[in-house]
Amino acid sequence: MKELFEVLQKGVTVSIQDIGRNKFRHLGIPVSGAMDKLAYQIGNLLIGNKLNVASIEIALGGTLLKALNQFSIVITGGNLKPTINGRLIEMNKIIDIAKGEILTFNGGNSGVYSYISVPGGIKSESHFESQSSYEPASLGLIPKKGTKIYGSSSSYKLVKNGLKHEYIPIYPKHNLVHFIKSSHFEKIPHQIKSQILSEPLTIGTFNRMGMYLSSKKSNLEPFDSNILSEGTTFGTIQVLPTGQPIILLADSQTTGGYATLGTIIYSDLWKLVQMQQGNTIQLIPVDLDEARLLNKKLHLFLNYLQIECRNKER
Repeated sequence: MKELFEVLQKGVTVSIQDIGRNKFRHLGIPVSGAMDKLAYQIGNLLIGNKLNVASIEIALGGTLLKALNQFSIVITGGNLKPTINGRLIEMNKIIDIAKGEILTFNGGNSGVYSYISVPGGIKSESHFESQSSYEPASLGLIPKKGTKIYGSSSSYKLVKNGLKHEYIPIYPKHNLVHFIKSSHFEKIPHQIKSQILSEPLTIGTFNRMGMYLSSKKSNLEPFDSNILSEGTTFGTIQVLPTGQPIILLADSQTTGGYATLGTIIYSDLWKLVQMQQGNTIQLIPVDLDEARLLNKKLHLFLNYLQIECRNKER
């Protein structure tokens, strides 16, 4: 291993994330992992890694990292206006950073989460088969001011060019987000469902655990949304007794006691998590066949990128 970065300023959130702890939710352990798995996997492909190795996740900005060696990086995901020594750098393309240079994420108007991928991936302690940071349970490395972040000392083949412009994900201020209805859907009062589904919902406060949504209308009557606790997942849409919807995210609890509208389909999670506070989404119900088709399109896109990246290795 070799030293890569020292954290000079944490900013809003900086963490180490990989694909997550997918085998332990039944034990009450959240999956965690990258919030935007598409951007995270694109970064790994561009830098020549396998899809599931660990990267650095930056949320919203304010993070300063000092390079402790010379090495290559690629930054994907939300455009948080990354600079090296004050010089704006290009995203979705391999960049060399020299020892002593300062990588800064200044925050921006496009997206929420950025990913720093390095050749061979970030190297840190693994818990429950994952390096993902989960601060509430002190799982994984929890970066703070002064923390040193390590990577592989091996050399890797890197992709000559960056991601083609037409393949770079975009993060608009309004998005359509598809979901599959839950078994509670018909039990939720029609007025509440109509409000949630008939108009755009505004993104409220959020973190890695969940995201609050709000509607322009606020004249809903309270209803009893309490249920016997049942399993939840990344993308579960809970409805509070006030009628307000909450979407559970990567670090969310593994069970919940509120009625659920449904679950966001996998292929739309990356769009959802990159929505900033004040942006809007429209929830669209789909059946299983439609969900499978949309998920298949995402997997085909990643497979195509893998082939493209292999053809461009140098």
